[in-house]
Amino acid sequence: MKEEVKNKIYEAVESLKDELVKTVSDLVQIKSVTPEFGYEPEKTFGGERKVSEYLKSLMDKEGIATDIFEAEGFAGRASLVGVYKGTGEGKSLMFNGHIDVVPPGDIEQWNGEDPFSGRIDDEYVHGRGSVDMKGGNAAALFALKALLKAGYKPKGDIVFQNAVGEECKVTEAGTGACLEHGPLADAAIVCEPTSTDAIPFEINTAQPGVFEMKWSVKGKSCHAARRGEVIRDGGLGEEAGVDAIEKGMIIYNAVKDLERKWGQTKKHKLYKQGYFCINCATIDAGVGRSLVSDNIEMSYSLFYPPQETPESIKNEIEAHIKNACLNDDWLVKNPPKVEWIFNWPSFDIAQEEEICKLAQKAVRTVVPAGGELTGMFAVSDASFIAEKNIPVIILGPGEGKYAHVAGEKIAISQLVEAAKIYALIIAQWCGIE
Repeated sequence: MKEEVKNKIYEAVESLKDELVKTVSDLVQIKSVTPEFGYEPEKTFGGERKVSEYLKSLMDKEGIATDIFEAEGFAGRASLVGVYKGTGEGKSLMFNGHIDVVPPGDIEQWNGEDPFSGRIDDEYVHGRGSVDMKGGNAAALFALKALLKAGYKPKGDIVFQNAVGEECKVTEAGTGACLEHGPLADAAIVCEPTSTDAIPFEINTAQPGVFEMKWSVKGKSCHAARRGEVIRDGGLGEEAGVDAIEKGMIIYNAVKDLERKWGQTKKHKLYKQGYFCINCATIDAGVGRSLVSDNIEMSYSLFYPPQETPESIKNEIEAHIKNACLNDDWLVKNPPKVEWIFNWPSFDIAQEEEICKLAQKAVRTVVPAGGELTGMFAVSDASFIAEKNIPVIILGPGEGKYAHVAGEKIAISQLVEAAKIYALIIAQWCGIE
C-alpha cells in the first residue's frame, strides 16, 4: 500500500475519533442484556432491537443496505445485517459481532457508577458492553466510514452482522440466523476483544470447543438420625438408605482425576499446557438437613482442543464415569444419568490463510508490537462462521480481562487503532478505488 493512501486513511479515522467514541458511549447506554439472564426484563427486553436500530441509522448514512430481522421463534430480538456493495471484482469481507451483553452483576462492585453510563474520560469509554463488544462493532463500521471519507471505495462487498444471543449461546437467534439470512463472504473477522496486558491486538486463529453436560445419581432417603445404619460397618447399609452425595463424590473425584490427566494429555500449539479443563460449575443435592440425601446432580463445562471431535470427548467422559462406578455395588445397579446439554464447536484455521497474513501485516503496520497469532481464550461466534467454510479470524479492540467484570471499559486509543487496522484490511483484501 502506498504511504499516501495509508496516511489518508489514518487522517480520516482520526477525524472521526470523537464520533466513534460517542457512538460506543451511546451503544453502552442501551441496555441490551441477553433476555435469558432474566435481568430487569421490563427495562432491558428490546434492547437488542434498539442497538440494531441505532446502528442501522449510521449505516443508512453511508449507503449500506440494511435489514433488521427477527429469527423465527425469537420475537422482539432483532439482529442487523448490512451490506455495502463493492464497485468491482474485489473479494468480500464480513465483520461479525454480537450486540447483546451480560448483566452488570453486583452493582456495589461498580463503586457507585451506573453500569450503563457510557461515561467517557481521557482514556476510556466505561460501561457494560463497551469492550464486549460494542466497541468492536463500532470500530468496524467506522473503518468503512473512514475509507469513504478518505475518498476510497471498496471493490468487494462489505458485510456487517450485528447479532443477538451470543452471550447465552442462542446462535439460532443471532449469528446462525444471520448466516442463514446472508449474504456470506470470502473471509470474516469477528470483532471480539483480543488484546492482553502483554500483546495488543492478538489475532485468534483458533478457539476451543466447549461442551456443557451434567450427571445425576439417585440414592435412597432416610431420616438423618439413621445415618449410622447407612455408613457404619455392621449397619443395615442399603436396606436403611444410601447417601447420594457420597456416591456422587465417587464420580466427582474420578472426573477431577481425569481433569488432572487432561493437563498433560490435551494439547494444542496455540494454548498453554494445562489450559484444557473440566469445570464443575453447579451442584444440586438433597432436600433438607433432616434427611440422608437421595439425589445429587453436578453440571460441567468442558474446554477441549480444537482438533478433537465432540463425539470423542463424550465417549471419553462417559467411559471414565462408567469405570469409576465399577467398584461400587450401588452405582453398578444404579448407574448415573449423563446428559449432554450443548456443544459450542471449536474452529482452527490454517495460519497460512491469506486473511491471517494480511491481518497480521495490517496490525503490525498500525501497532508494531501486536499481531501475534494465538488461540481464543474463550469462545465466540467465529466457530459458526467457520462451519460455513469461511476463513475467519477473531481480532478486535480492548482487553479481554475487562469483559464480564464490574468496571468494564475499553481504551479509546484501541478503538481508533482498530478502525485503522480494519480499514487497512478492507483496502488490501477487498481492494479500493
